[in-house]
Amino acid sequence: MRLIAVVPLIALFTSGCAMAVHRAIAGSARPDIGQMLQNADENGDGRIARAEYVDSRRKLFERLDRNGDGYLSADDAPRRLAARRGDSGRLGQAVAILDKNGDGRISRDEFVNGPSLIFERADANHDGVIDAQELARFRAAAAARAGATAP
Repeated sequence: MRLIAVVPLIALFTSGCAMAVHRAIAGSARPDIGQMLQNADENGDGRIARAEYVDSRRKLFERLDRNGDGYLSADDAPRRLAARRGDSGRLGQAVAILDKNGDGRISRDEFVNGPSLIFERADANHDGVIDAQELARFRAAAAARAGATAP
């Protein structure tokens, strides 16, 4: 199955920052999802509008689609990931969430316009904008969850 290409997607489909994900893939550290959300604030106003978030996903897709065919698949996975397996349960969840037509690859539309689970969680009042207070609460909750799951 083409799950190896989805390793970076676990963090990517809910984020806006390729560099944080790149660091997480290169090392063993988990990406800081709060920081990735903050990096999606393209105009620097301290608020992350849904449009900024979607635009960051569009840009991220272009970086991930290494062969330029408009799909994320095993062909786009960096060679160093071929040797790593990852958690197949989480990978399967990412594929199930994003691959709506079940073809084993993620299209540009599926990636960019797919579910925005992290954005939805962070946007506590559901007004389509993550403000500084919402982001701070989201980051604190994510840190608490990470602390609870640490060995």
